[in-house]
Amino acid sequence: MTDAQRAAIALEECGATYEKITVDLQNKPQNFLDAYAKANPMLGARAKVPLLSVDETFYICESLVVADYIAERFATDGGILPSDPEERAIARLFTEVCGSCCFSYFSLLRAKDDKLREEVKAFREGLEGVNAFLTRFGIDNGPFLFGDRFSLAECHAAPFVVRACAILPAFTGGDCHVDPLEICDELGLVRLRQWMEAVLSRPSVIATCVSKEEMIESTTRMLERFAAMDQKN
Repeated sequence: MTDAQRAAIALEECGATYEKITVDLQNKPQNFLDAYAKANPMLGARAKVPLLSVDETFYICESLVVADYIAERFATDGGILPSDPEERAIARLFTEVCGSCCFSYFSLLRAKDDKLREEVKAFREGLEGVNAFLTRFGIDNGPFLFGDRFSLAECHAAPFVVRACAILPAFTGGDCHVDPLEICDELGLVRLRQWMEAVLSRPSVIATCVSKEEMIESTTRMLERFAAMDQKN
């Protein structure tokens, strides 16, 4: 799950000791539902991951909130939470305008014909936008937004980058073939390619990611479910 990986990356980057519990979201156990209700008491709230429990006394949910909490709770010098208020604002802005939306691909996978071409065009323009952001606000002493410092900006975006780079080349082809890294080369998005390669090779990202085969299998099942729903409608 992309959202759960955000929390896992933050935990790895902060060197926190933690226990990971896998939950079957198609058959949620009662103890998970009870714990989630402690984090989100809203009536009708749909229990989802990540759910963070600290010493079984504090519970928190929603991936961006969880990752931010981890960054503050286990903060270290040079950690993923920028100490400078301007940099914190830039990291939050990156998450807001680039973090997941520019690497979103599911509507592209479901589109056909002219709609597919529109989705491919929009995806390419999104990558151009991220490159422009990194060029405008990025620091040049390293590949990440803040140079050689991996921050919450990368933590929030990494799961979507990984999946876009693994899934899109596997599910697209012909004149609508989409490979984010190849698009960077084609459009001359040098800063973005540098950033993406650094994110993809980050140890915390690799350690918390499922295999490419699992991503493809999961996406295949999801597309099959949506296709079945479309046929019923």
